Amino acid sequence: MLSNLNMRDIKKKAVFFDRDGIFLKVILRENGKYTPAYSIAEFKEKSGFIEGSLKIIEAAKVLGFIVILITNQPDVRYGKITQADFDWIQSQVDILPLDDVCMCLHGKDDGCECRKPKPGMLLTVAQKWNIDLSASFFVGDMSIDMEAAKAAGCKSILVKTHYNTEVRGDYVLASLAKTEDFIKILT
Repeated sequence: MLSNLNMRDIKKKAVFFDRDGIFLKVILRENGKYTPAYSIAEFKEKSGFIEGSLKIIEAAKVLGFIVILITNQPDVRYGKITQADFDWIQSQVDILPLDDVCMCLHGKDDGCECRKPKPGMLLTVAQKWNIDLSASFFVGDMSIDMEAAKAAGCKSILVKTHYNTEVRGDYVLASLAKTEDFIKILT
């Protein structure tokens, strides 16, 4: 009988999202790499939200998914952005109706378990929210996102861009603006 079940025992499903390249536009640098904005001015001039960000979150929530941001953010540690500018940019993201945010602030060589492609952040929030990872999805634009999803046991959704043509995911989404395609994947 359902009334005898403890609600905490019922596993939930989630959609995990990367931040940069998924919600926020990335910037092409002189070295040929795409990165997040390194200042408030650069964010306002060259970055901002990617079309479809809010709609795709709302679609996931309507379908009963918990929505969580999972992101590596080592740029303060590397000295590429000030803490104040980083906090301001993240405050813009915090406007989105996310259920939780989990960030790894470590650098590549710090040896942590949370930095993608390791599954540490996913495992942590799965335990916190009682999430069934096998019924959940990770939406990202980089190979580390797809690898973290696989390592955690959830399905990966790759948002295709001109800079990730070699990356493979369990599912491919041409654009966040294609909300109906996203809904088909989740259902």
